[in-house]
Amino acid sequence: MLTPKIKHILVVLLFLSSDFVNAQKTANIKFKASLKMVENFGEKLKNTTIYLYRSGELIDSTFSKNATFKTKLSSGNLYKIEFTKKNYTSKHIVINTIGVPEKKRIKLKADISLFRYNHRWNVNFLKQQPVTIAYYNFIEKKLGWDFDYNRSVVEKIIIATIIK
Repeated sequence: MLTPKIKHILVVLLFLSSDFVNAQKTANIKFKASLKMVENFGEKLKNTTIYLYRSGELIDSTFSKNATFKTKLSSGNLYKIEFTKKNYTSKHIVINTIGVPEKKRIKLKADISLFRYNHRWNVNFLKQQPVTIAYYNFIEKKLGWDFDYNRSVVEKIIIATIIK
């Protein structure tokens, strides 16, 4: 029979060992986003909420007062990061870290611009479609953005916001 003191020690050891196991899978990708508003030519977009998903599961949410968002991501995962603000159209990005070597250290930056919601614009596709995607390029051995994909989404946004 275990005494309460031994039970307490075992529980502490269990927590410490789980922290040690998680520390072995340390994040190796530092991601930073600067949040901006479209209408004011890139002025900072303060007071924004950011949702971080890993493999479809919400793992964190952050309120950014200063128009920036920083997080650490681990290799071997698929991340979705959604940027929202009241009266603005939400956007999300996808970062695919599958294939990134665990020991590789990477910094990834993005400028995320949100625009005010307008009921006359049909931008519902932004709920399902990310505005940009990052993935690991095995040839160049770096994590980077797919700029061709991003340009195609920006074109769709421009077409959808032209009022006839």
